[in-house]
Amino acid sequence: MKYSKLRKLLTGLLCVLLSLPVLAQEDELKDLPGYVDFGDLSALYGEPKIVINLGGTMLNFVGMMSSGESPETAELISKLKGVRVQMYDVGAGSDAAQKQFAEVRGKLKSSGWEPIVQINEDDEQVMIYMKMVDGNMEGLTVMVVDQEEAVFVNVIGQLNPAELGKVMEAMDVNVELGLD
Repeated sequence: MKYSKLRKLLTGLLCVLLSLPVLAQEDELKDLPGYVDFGDLSALYGEPKIVINLGGTMLNFVGMMSSGESPETAELISKLKGVRVQMYDVGAGSDAAQKQFAEVRGKLKSSGWEPIVQINEDDEQVMIYMKMVDGNMEGLTVMVVDQEEAVFVNVIGQLNPAELGKVMEAMDVNVELGLD
């Protein structure tokens, strides 16, 4: 019985200690011009299907790992401060996700983010925004809400479109917006 309580205490302590760097990393990112707070839809849709929170340390590690194989990718990653992704399964009820989408869109517009892609269909909304500071792109945000999923992506740090294009070409990534 004593060992069970001790194990629970140690497990809880370990979880708290492991989560501190993630919390500190998130707090660190909040002050950067490219950071976007998407809010939390977990109360309505449950935990996100996908959550990615990469801060500077992990991005530096990824950049070092890719430097031998793709110097362009390493260069691009070296300028990033964070990458955040949240993907929710909204099932048949995307109303709350649509509302969150609209609220974030309003915040972005009022804080100087520039819309670069906007798709408004009956069953799908897509917005891509960029944050420019002194002629440099300091952030990119992608939001997609349809009848099945809500996806929020935030890339924080300096992004050079030419470098991004080279990396996407090297990785054979073809982005199609589906515009007919």
